[in-house]
Amino acid sequence: MRQSCTLQNVQGLTEDESKILYLTSLAPSGHNTQPWTIKVIGPKRWRIGSDETRWLPAVDPDNREMMLSIGTFIENLSVASGIYGYEAEVDVIGMDNFSSEIAEVRLVKGRETNVSEQAIKERRTIRKNLLKSTIRKEDINYLAGNNKNAVFYYPLNSKEGAYLSEASLLANKNQVYREAAQTELAEWIRWTDREASEYGNGLTPESMEMRGPVRWYAKHFLRKKDVLGKTFREETLKLVKEQVQTCAGWLVVKSDSSTAADLINAGRVLEFAWLRAHEKLIAFHPMTQILEEAPWRTEVAGELSHSESCIQFVIRIGYIKEYLPPVSLRMPLSRIIVT
Repeated sequence: MRQSCTLQNVQGLTEDESKILYLTSLAPSGHNTQPWTIKVIGPKRWRIGSDETRWLPAVDPDNREMMLSIGTFIENLSVASGIYGYEAEVDVIGMDNFSSEIAEVRLVKGRETNVSEQAIKERRTIRKNLLKSTIRKEDINYLAGNNKNAVFYYPLNSKEGAYLSEASLLANKNQVYREAAQTELAEWIRWTDREASEYGNGLTPESMEMRGPVRWYAKHFLRKKDVLGKTFREETLKLVKEQVQTCAGWLVVKSDSSTAADLINAGRVLEFAWLRAHEKLIAFHPMTQILEEAPWRTEVAGELSHSESCIQFVIRIGYIKEYLPPVSLRMPLSRIIVT
């Protein structure tokens, strides 16, 4: 099960508030940095911000992806609130991607939703064993819900799908040999159980889906310096080359602009679809490099005939035979609640 992921009651919060924020904290983020913070400003009133020490300046210098992560966090908050009979009223208060406070949330009594806690608890990134069978149109429509103008699917064998596969491989190659990006990645990998327990965030051999002897070797012998070595980089590209050809295709989330509000909304759109994917046995594997590296980050919208829009997510997707339990690290609520 998810590592370091237990519900803890926090002083100053009711039991329902603690449960809601626990579920909220299971949102996805780049390198699993979990950049969000919560300031309690009153009963069932919170301000959401971010922790600068958990930003990713090498791959996300504009904090675009950080704001998208805040969006996934807010969508989890909205869904979790509904589970406990509340409605989350959200106001975006941040002026830009570097604002210390990003959104204000108020919980008001509402109708209890029929969404299960398991939808949030079992959401995870899946990198391996994706099937190549095309995703059914009705399943894409289900994932998108009312966001059909923002969510698009490109089968692997389509022109756009072929472009996304090739461009993703090239962008990964560019990034894996960009020293600043690789050094940043090395800082967020927790090779040992001791590091995993200490930080409660970042990537682990388990979350990178290393298995058997490979995982054992990684946990006992690999360290940060190895991420910068030739073997690690070559093995990464070998894996990516296989991944971009073994899936059903690509899910793309776009927005009209990259304002703070639009980025948060795009994050919510992604998380809405991701929470529904488990029910349909569809795996999500974000591949962000194409939106982080030049020239692909500026050309991708035009290649997908969305030149008037901003592409915010590129997700490798595919049916899978079964969902495995989530394994990503999670920080306790006490570390994300600030005074």
